[in-house]
Amino acid sequence: MMGLVAPLLAGIALKNPVFVLAAVPYLLRARGRNASLVAFYAYALALALTVKGGSIYEWAGLKTAVLTSASTFLLLDEVLGGVNLGRDRLVATALLLASAVSDLLLVPAMVGAVMYSAWSRFGRTSLYLIAWLAGSAGFLYLLREKLSDPVVQSFVIIGLGIAFLLAAERNDVEFIEVGLREEK
Repeated sequence: MMGLVAPLLAGIALKNPVFVLAAVPYLLRARGRNASLVAFYAYALALALTVKGGSIYEWAGLKTAVLTSASTFLLLDEVLGGVNLGRDRLVATALLLASAVSDLLLVPAMVGAVMYSAWSRFGRTSLYLIAWLAGSAGFLYLLREKLSDPVVQSFVIIGLGIAFLLAAERNDVEFIEVGLREEK
């Protein structure tokens, strides 16, 4: 449920109707993962073409980056792992809905929803995600004078993400792998 609610809230906060298309892969998940995954890729492409980014050192750019990436992660989590309607998940979704009264509440709530979803799905492995987010935030804060271009900021975040993945791989951390073909 959180995978559908998060993009809808992001679309409302960013005033971008393309986020409504998240309903297509979410609803197709009932038919199967493969069809849902194809629809998710089309949705991600539509997001990439319509969402205008900015510097994460400005509130508008930070809000866009966090809401878009977090809502996309939450949708992909439910596309790949299936829709979970457990009590904990419904409470987290209700908290996410309650935070929508203000952008200042929605942005940290969306990050919290990603952390909760990662922890419930991956367990201790999600500590690498937390370390990556903290490392990226710290690095971007320390170099804020030199990293004014949004493209450079993106490369820093991607590069640090690869570094944390390599560290996880070196430590033989087991990530949940998803097969290419759906089990029948």
